[in-house]
Parts: sequence; structure tokens; C-alpha cells
Amino acid sequence: MSDYLVKSLLAVILLGAGLTAFLSMMARFGRPGDEVRTERLRKVHKAAGYVFAALLVPLAYFGGDFLIEMGDGLSTRGTLHFVLAAALLALLFLKLLVVKKHRQLLKHAPVLGMTIFSLTLVIFLITAGFYFLRTAAGG
Repeated sequence: MSDYLVKSLLAVILLGAGLTAFLSMMARFGRPGDEVRTERLRKVHKAAGYVFAALLVPLAYFGGDFLIEMGDGLSTRGTLHFVLAAALLALLFLKLLVVKKHRQLLKHAPVLGMTIFSLTLVIFLITAGFYFLRTAAGG
């Protein structure tokens, strides 16, 4: 199995975890319900968030390794991927700080979460999405 395929499959799982976390919070805040449903959605969001963060570790490692291999020969798409991925890591770190240590800033967590999911989707589409399209086309 090629490195590209492994990274792309991990990216699919990452996108799934991000989508689960995103939709659970959208349902919680967008359609308020009873306390039991709200608590269940919060737990789903938390679990999906931990899976998301755990999957970012090997993906960041693979990405760093690839960046070292490519050196100055990185394509424009690769450069864009790197910049967006660095922003994603920074935003995820910021959100974790807000949620775990700086609770007085918790009102910003929903916007950070939406931004994190949006960046994840864009990064997925320009890399793993591109890889799957190219593979399906036979190239």
C-alpha cells in the first residue's frame, strides 16, 4: 500500500470524525432539545474530537516527512496544503485551550469548531479528494 493511499484513507476517517463532531454540535446548538439529548450530543462531539485530534498526529507526521523529502520542490498545491494544515493545527490548539483552560472564552468555541471543520474539508478536497479522483481516472 502506498503512502498516498494510507494518508488518504486516514484523511477519510479524519473527515468523518470532523463531520461527526461538527454535526453533533450543530444539532446541539441549532436545535435545542431536552437535557438528555444535549448531553448525548456533547459526548459524541467530545469522542469525535479526540479521534480527530488523534488522527492528526500521524497525518502531521506523514506530512512533515513528505515536506522534508520534497524540499524546495513542493508544488503549489502542496504549499497550499501545508499552509492550511498549519492553520488547522493552530486553530485546533486554540480551541483546545479555550475549552480546557480558558472557559471564559467558551463563546468562541462554536466559531472555532466551524472554522476547523471548514479547513479540514478544504484540505481533504485539495489532497485526498484530488488523489482519489486521479486514481479513479486511471492516472
